[in-house]
Amino acid sequence: MSKNYIPFIFLFFLSTLMFGQKVTITPLVVNGKSVASTSPINLESVDRSSVSLSVKIDSPIPVGTEGSLSIWFTKDNAITPVVAEGGFERITNFSGGNSATISFVITLSLSSFNVSGGSISAQYKSFSGIVYKSANVSVIKNGSTPTTPPVTPPTPPTAPNFKNTLCCDQDVRYGDRPAPMIASTIDPSKVSASWLKLVGGQFPNATYKGVNYSTNKYNVLITDYLTEPGTYKRRLGNDFPFNDSNPVNIRIIPSPITSNEISIEGAKDANGFIEITNTNPKSIYGNSRSTSGQVNLNILADPYHVAQRGDTYADLDRYEWQYTKTSQNDNSEYKIWITLANENGPVLEYFTPENMSTTDDNYFLVRRIAIYKDIQRVSNVLKIIPRTVKNNNIICCDQVLTEGASSIESPSLITGSTPSIENPNGANIQILNITYQWQNQTITTNTRPNVFGSWTNINGATSKDCLPVPLQYTIVNGPRGTSQTVQTIYNYRRIATITYRTINSNGNFSDAITKSYSNETSVKSGRDYGPATLIAYPNPASSIINVEYKGADYTLSNTNITVANTLGTIVNSNNFSTVSPNIISIDVSSLPIGTYFINVDTGLGSRRNGQVTFLKSN
Repeated sequence: MSKNYIPFIFLFFLSTLMFGQKVTITPLVVNGKSVASTSPINLESVDRSSVSLSVKIDSPIPVGTEGSLSIWFTKDNAITPVVAEGGFERITNFSGGNSATISFVITLSLSSFNVSGGSISAQYKSFSGIVYKSANVSVIKNGSTPTTPPVTPPTPPTAPNFKNTLCCDQDVRYGDRPAPMIASTIDPSKVSASWLKLVGGQFPNATYKGVNYSTNKYNVLITDYLTEPGTYKRRLGNDFPFNDSNPVNIRIIPSPITSNEISIEGAKDANGFIEITNTNPKSIYGNSRSTSGQVNLNILADPYHVAQRGDTYADLDRYEWQYTKTSQNDNSEYKIWITLANENGPVLEYFTPENMSTTDDNYFLVRRIAIYKDIQRVSNVLKIIPRTVKNNNIICCDQVLTEGASSIESPSLITGSTPSIENPNGANIQILNITYQWQNQTITTNTRPNVFGSWTNINGATSKDCLPVPLQYTIVNGPRGTSQTVQTIYNYRRIATITYRTINSNGNFSDAITKSYSNETSVKSGRDYGPATLIAYPNPASSIINVEYKGADYTLSNTNITVANTLGTIVNSNNFSTVSPNIISIDVSSLPIGTYFINVDTGLGSRRNGQVTFLKSN
């Protein structure tokens, strides 16, 4: 019989816990004036009033950290209240007792209340979702309110009431990554946490927006590589007064890795990006193209040692190459860097990122990490737009013009294919219109390295084919008298804009526009570059094409030779027959009709590599 009373005893205990908690809100100071706890809050016609409050929660049983508290206001008790400015949720901490008291400083706007005023209230919500509300405290816009003798407004306690410390100050070598900054442990389900970085001499209210490599992001901060000092804090809670940790200072000291700078040939656009094309790859190289002699062991032993003749040097262990996708404006601090697999040399010959969009421009950042034992140094960052030749937008071919005594050979017409829409799904596609715009890029050759100009539209060059501008002699006065030279040569490309229609099986259709960039061709002079040293014949070819190298820098049969289609897909890799050391033949009979690129990788760097274009015919 006694067993039947057990559920009732449990329900009585539960009801006491759920309904016995009491919330009391007490106004203390309004616009610097102490007020009687039983009086309404008088805004005295002030546009924005500061109100100090004390809120107490009483529980029938001792509890620990058991919920959150917030302040609400309304201009009419029939209208749903909203959270007051400065009254956002704060974690309550009973510390094992039966009561908790939290102070708030809220701001009330005069325009938020009716002529007759309104009210404020406190709301306590347990972690189980049960809500308890205080009685309403009246708010009047103007009136005579009795006051108590002046008192000093209370200093709101730091909220939420959690221990918040951060460790530790550290010295970081230039370009290296700091050790983890470890904070006192908090439970993210109990309180929010964010990281701050010192900006302009003071801590902003906004959070640190850089990457955090930690798997425990609430309690540990691991930043990216640093090249300048920084100061960091952890903040608990979202509202004033904040609970900020002590600051941690990161100081930058010299690195024993003497330098790590990378570059790529090409002109930057207005946002600092350099374009590369998959059919004309460019190498990314550094100020040092090897790992030898890059670590000053004297600076390793003493970071403030000044490098001098006689210092001892060691070789780097390796490099790593990383990239991340970004936007045209590159305005995000948060970047996830991806390490390129099997790229550990000083030069990145081909940059081929994954997951590139086939419809929009792709914007990437590239950097190199120099590594010696447990020391790293990050390079500068290059901005790159990799372009893929698509929609059969092909132009042909490179030209090397002969220089005469007084004139230069006239360039030939650069011919272009008729673009098409790639249709892997077999949809019914109709091309409605194609427009063309040719561009050229100047290359100034009398400097080392060469200076690349920006891609510029050629006025009137809107046809399928394009006749290049003639090269011109420049008269140069030197110590041995005057001479004539070609100082400016050109690259060319074509932009095709295609308007097309896709028709589904029901006869419904949709129109779209796509833009594609062609491969690049060059027009050079013979004196600077000599006659073409890498040629392919016959061109077009139907079965066998011969590739001949007429230079002396390398042996063609010892190079890495690939054939790629206009999508950049390798269709032949080192499958050739050797006719002589510098003549090889490739069987192309099985290739579909179209345009292809023969790429010769000499292993001597991109400037020694070669490429020829050929057409596959029936």
